[in-house]
Amino acid sequence: MADKKKSLKPIPPTLRGKKRYVKFEFISDQALKEESVKKAIWSVFRGVFGEKGIAEQKLWVVKWNSVKNQGILRCSHNEEENVKTGLLFLDNVDKQEIIPLILKVSGSLKKLKEN
Repeated sequence: MADKKKSLKPIPPTLRGKKRYVKFEFISDQALKEESVKKAIWSVFRGVFGEKGIAEQKLWVVKWNSVKNQGILRCSHNEEENVKTGLLFLDNVDKQEIIPLILKVSGSLKKLKEN
């Protein structure tokens, strides 16, 4: 009999840490592409906070709506203020001027998607 590989057990929810979801909007003349928005966010956050800061924030772009130029970021609840601050450092995406707005912060996606 061949030995079966044992899969690693997932981390239980009690040890994963709390999350916050930040809903934001970029005011712009044109619709922005998801990939260019992600690149702009990562480059600005890397410049402001560095790789270690991004890892501590557990930053992730959950959703992007190119019609409304709105998106949702997931982050650690301890780093919520830093994420909101980092978003405000964005001033352009693909050489297109933007104005970032933070619309709402919540602990669940369901609450953000309702509005």
